[in-house]
Amino acid sequence: MGRNNNKHRLQRDVYVSWKILESKAFEKLSATAIRVLLRFLQKRTWSKIKVKGKNTVVFDNSGLVFTYAEAEALGISRSQFHTVLKRLYEVGFIDIEHQGGGIARDYSRYSLSNRWEKFGTADFKPVEKRRVLQGGLDVRSRIAQRKKVRESVLDKYEKPYLVKESQ
Repeated sequence: MGRNNNKHRLQRDVYVSWKILESKAFEKLSATAIRVLLRFLQKRTWSKIKVKGKNTVVFDNSGLVFTYAEAEALGISRSQFHTVLKRLYEVGFIDIEHQGGGIARDYSRYSLSNRWEKFGTADFKPVEKRRVLQGGLDVRSRIAQRKKVRESVLDKYEKPYLVKESQ
């Protein structure tokens, strides 16, 4: 790995269930989508707990962050990464906990989902990644905000001041 890639290097093992590998959802993934999925699986934290006297591994599948900068450091273009995230969401491997925005330097947070288990069956409910921007960051809000500012400037400088008449 080059100098830039060391920042995004994770030295954790990845555990992939055989159910994932044999699923219909996994078959629909491209090679890049599989790399991204493996990276999400690698980002999980885990702990061992005792359940009925046996050690059991419990994974924390929420609050996962995978930024566009990290994807670029791994050799995945921005447009390709966007397409891959959309695909992983559509087939049920990830859910979006928080939709970030590039303008506000707010990054998205994801969680691993089990919706993929029903992919290809009648029980699977297809979902599409919505384009969601926080209030005020979409184009219509910005146009409305500019119009409002423009009107207030006109009110202040171009309209005559109203003077209250003394009674």
